[in-house]
Amino acid sequence: MKLTDLSVNRSITAIMIFVALLVLGFVSYSKMALDFFPDIEFPMAVVITEYPDVGPKEIESNVTRPLEESLAGINNVDNITSTSKEGTSLVMIEFTWGTDMSLAVSDMRERIDIIKRFLPEDVENPIVMKFDISMIPIMVLSVSGTSDLSYLRDYAEDSLKSLIEQTDGVASAYVSGGQEEEVKVELIKNRMDAYNLSIDRIVQILGVENLNIAGGDIETPMKKFTLRTQGEFQNLDEIRNVVVDVKNNTPIYLKDLARVYMAPAEKNEIVHLNGENGVIMRINKQSDKNTVIVARNVIERLEKIRKTLPKGMNIEPIFNQAEYIENSIYNVVKNAAQGGLIAILVVFVFLRNLRSALILGLSIPISIIATFIMMYYFDLSLNMMSMGGLAIGVGMLIDNSIVIMENIFRFREKGARSGEAARLGADEMGMAITASTLTTVSVFLPFLFTEGLAGQLFRDMALTITFSLLCSLLVALTLIPMMTSRYITTLHRSYRGNLSFLNTIMDWSDRNFHRLENFYVKVINRALNHRKRVIAYTVAALITAFALLPVTGMEFMLEQDEARLTILAKLPVGTNLDTTEKIMTMIEKRTMKILDEHEYRVVSVRAGYGEGFSAAFGDTTDHSGKMDIRLVPISERDRSQQELREVLRRELKDIPGVDFNFSYEQNTMLGGGSAISIEIYGYDFDKSSQYTREIYENIKSMASLKDIDISREEGLPEKVIRINRDKASKMGLNASQLANMVKNYVAGKVASI
Repeated sequence: MKLTDLSVNRSITAIMIFVALLVLGFVSYSKMALDFFPDIEFPMAVVITEYPDVGPKEIESNVTRPLEESLAGINNVDNITSTSKEGTSLVMIEFTWGTDMSLAVSDMRERIDIIKRFLPEDVENPIVMKFDISMIPIMVLSVSGTSDLSYLRDYAEDSLKSLIEQTDGVASAYVSGGQEEEVKVELIKNRMDAYNLSIDRIVQILGVENLNIAGGDIETPMKKFTLRTQGEFQNLDEIRNVVVDVKNNTPIYLKDLARVYMAPAEKNEIVHLNGENGVIMRINKQSDKNTVIVARNVIERLEKIRKTLPKGMNIEPIFNQAEYIENSIYNVVKNAAQGGLIAILVVFVFLRNLRSALILGLSIPISIIATFIMMYYFDLSLNMMSMGGLAIGVGMLIDNSIVIMENIFRFREKGARSGEAARLGADEMGMAITASTLTTVSVFLPFLFTEGLAGQLFRDMALTITFSLLCSLLVALTLIPMMTSRYITTLHRSYRGNLSFLNTIMDWSDRNFHRLENFYVKVINRALNHRKRVIAYTVAALITAFALLPVTGMEFMLEQDEARLTILAKLPVGTNLDTTEKIMTMIEKRTMKILDEHEYRVVSVRAGYGEGFSAAFGDTTDHSGKMDIRLVPISERDRSQQELREVLRRELKDIPGVDFNFSYEQNTMLGGGSAISIEIYGYDFDKSSQYTREIYENIKSMASLKDIDISREEGLPEKVIRINRDKASKMGLNASQLANMVKNYVAGKVASI
C-alpha cells in the first residue's frame, strides 16, 4: 500500500468519526429538555391552613404564630416567613441549602400533628408541601365571552377542565373565578323561634339527610347484590320537604320555616379578558415533563377545543411560560450564531486565506455539537444558563485551532511537507494550548462548588463552558491538523479568486496588516524600554477600574423585554369586590385606549382572593386588582416594554384613591421583585406598622424611587361586639356560644356538600 493511500484512508476514517460525532450530537440535542432556568431544587416547604370566615389578626394569633413556634425547632431552618390573610394562613420555611427536604417535610408533619390539637376546632387540617418549581403554573388560560358567570364557570369545570387534563404532560388544571350555583336555605327567624329550633339543629338535620350509605351485600343462590341507602337530595323539593321536627305528632317541614332556592354563590374572584367577563384556568405540568413540549401540547388541544366552544365563548392563554423560554433560547442561539460568523470573518481578514478561515470555522459548530453529547450525558437541559455558557464560549472555541494552524504554517514555511508540518505543528503546541485551555477551565470550575441559588444557577453555565472548551481542544489537536494537511496546498496566505473586488480588499488588508505589525513592534519595543512606566500605568488602570465598580451598578438579573406588563392596583382597605371590579373595569378601558390596538394581544384583569391554593399564594384581594398585558413581540411594535410602562404610569396616576405598582413581580426567588427591600422586624405589631409608615412617608418623595409598596396591610374595618358576661351567664350562655350564634346568623353555615 502506498503512503498516499494510507494517508487518504486515515483522513476518511477521521472524517467518518467526526460525522458520527455530529450525528450523535444532533440526537442528543433533540432529546434535551428546553427550560428557562436549570432544574433547581429549592430548600423550601410551605404549610397552608384554612380557617374560613376569620380575619387576619385572629389567624395570626390562633393559627400562624403557634405553627411558627412549633416549626422553628426543626433542624437546618434558615428562615420562616408567614402571611395571614382572611381565612388563610401561609407559613413558608426556608432551609439551608443541601438539606434533605424529604426528611425535613417529614419532621414538619410530625411537629404539626403535635400542635394540631391546640388549634381552634374549625381550623382545617394544615397542608404541608415541599416547594417544587412545578407548582408554578406553566400556563394560565382565560375563558370569556358570556355575561352569565355561572354558566361560564360550570362549562369550564365540567367540560374544558377534563379536556385540558387529558393532554399529555398536564398534571392538573384549576378553575377559579366566575360564580358557582349553590342551594340557599334562608331561615325565617320568627318561625324558628315559634318552633323553638336553632340553626345548628337545622344544619345537623340537613347534613345527616344528604347522605348515601352502603348497606353491605345480599346474596341469593344465583346472584349477589350490593345494598345502598340513597339519601342524597335530587332536587329542591326534596330539601323543602325534609322533616326538621315533630310537634304533637305533626311533622314540621323545612319549607314551613325557610325559603329554599338556587342562587349564585358569593363571588371571591373576578376575571376580565379584553373587557369581557371570564374565569381563569391554571395549568400545572407533571414534574418530569418538559415545559415547552407540554405547553405546545396544550396549544394544540386549544385549537381543537375552540372549534367546539359555544357561540360567543373564547379561550385564550394570558400567560405561557413556554413563550419566554423559547424566545430567550432563540435570542441566545441567534447571538451565538452571529458571534461565530463574526469570529470566522475576523479570522478570514487576518489570515487572508479562504480555506484556512473555513477550516477554522468548523471548530465552532463541531465543538458546540459535541458539547451537546456531554450535556446530555450529565443531564443538563437547554436553558438560559447553559446556552449562555455556549454563547460566552463561542469566541474562545476557535483560539486553539488558530494557534495550531499558525504553527503548522510556520513548519510549512521552513520547508516541511504538509503531513509532516501538521504533525510537528500539533505536537509542538499541543501541551501549550492544553495548559491554556485548562487554565481557562479552572476559572469556571469553582462555580461547581458554590452553594446556594447562585451555585445551582451557574453550575450549568460552568459545565457548558468547560465541555465546549475541552471539545475545541480535541478538535484543534485532531481535525484541524488533518484538514490543513489535506486541503491547504499552498503557502500563499492571501485570497486569490475570480472575484476582483475581494482581491482588492485582501490586497488592502495585506498592506494594512503589515503596517499594524510594524506599529506593534514599535509599541512592544517602547514598552520593554520603559518597564516601570508600563507597570505604573497598569496598576493605575486596575485601581481606576475597582474605583468605578460601584458607579457601574450591579443587578442579579437584567430586565428583558418579555412582551408583558403587570400592574397592581390597590384601593383603600375595606373596599368590597364589586367596587373593586368597577374601578378595575375603568382602568382596563382607559389602558386599552392608551395603548395602540396593535401593541397588545390580551389585557386581562383579576381581583379577589380566589380559592384553594390561589387564595394562599394569590397576589390580589377584594380591595386590590392585577392587570396583565400581553404585548406583541418587540419586533412588531415601536415602543419597548419600559416605554409603555412609563406611559401608563403617567396616564393612570390621576385616578383618585388608587395606588399603582407598575413593576410588581411576586416571584423573588430567581432575582425578581423589587430592587431594594427594607425588612422591619419586631414583636409589637402596632409599633412595627407605625415605623413602617414613617419610613414610607420619608422615602416616597425621593425622585429616584418608584413603585414603593408596603407588604403589610391594615386589617379590614370591623364592628366589635362586646359581650355582657353577667347577663349572658344568667341566660346560660357563654362567649363561645354567642360568637358562634352571631357567625351562623350573619355568615351562614354549610350544612352539606
